[in-house]
Amino acid sequence: MQRLWRRISAIFQWKTGSEETPQEKPEDISNLKSVRGIVTYLCTDYGWINESIFFNTDMLCGKVPLNIGTSVIALVEENETTHIQKAIKVKTVTNPVDGTEQSDLDRELCIKCVSSVTQDSIYIDKETSFPVHLFSGEFMPCKGDLLLVEYSMKPGTSNMNIHTVSPLSSQNMDEVCITSTDGKTGVVESCVFFTVDSIQKPSDYTPELYDIVNVVAVDSIQPNCSWRAVSMIPVEMCIDQAL
Repeated sequence: MQRLWRRISAIFQWKTGSEETPQEKPEDISNLKSVRGIVTYLCTDYGWINESIFFNTDMLCGKVPLNIGTSVIALVEENETTHIQKAIKVKTVTNPVDGTEQSDLDRELCIKCVSSVTQDSIYIDKETSFPVHLFSGEFMPCKGDLLLVEYSMKPGTSNMNIHTVSPLSSQNMDEVCITSTDGKTGVVESCVFFTVDSIQKPSDYTPELYDIVNVVAVDSIQPNCSWRAVSMIPVEMCIDQAL
């Protein structure tokens, strides 16, 4: 009954145009910057980092509670007109503990956005890339995916020496509805983008509008979406496909 109601609700939203407001995409991904700081002000649904970077609490990665003084890393965009800085993703980080090796203390964390992907390399800007084997995720990253990068600076240069790379965060979404499709692309629950060619799925399954599916999604900057599905398992297919 719950699945049926979810499908009916999705169809009603689509026909009445009352879907959730699409999430705003940064104007220029190349202008995003990664900032390390602390939470200096916090309300129920918003806060400030370093007293200068605004964020909404729904931009927080994971379920770690925030407090004033919490160390975070944020992906930040700046309005070119007002110069107001706003975080589009915020992740809590832990400070080094006593006894940490000096080589590890020299390492930093940053958030990077995939700019392009080749068979052997993943680029995080026009000049910086890392080999695919360094990525710890169980999927191939796509343009727009957000990554947590551990790096150090090469002595005497401004070049990064990348040590580890992982997805910024991920979430499991069970029994959710495909709310739109367009050729080989689509959207789940009006907020999770997917492409048929880049998701892990049963070989005999083709996603269709209003299918109920289980999805694994990662942080990503996609058209009107801030998540990208990397895995999709059908729970209940639309009537036409099932027949």
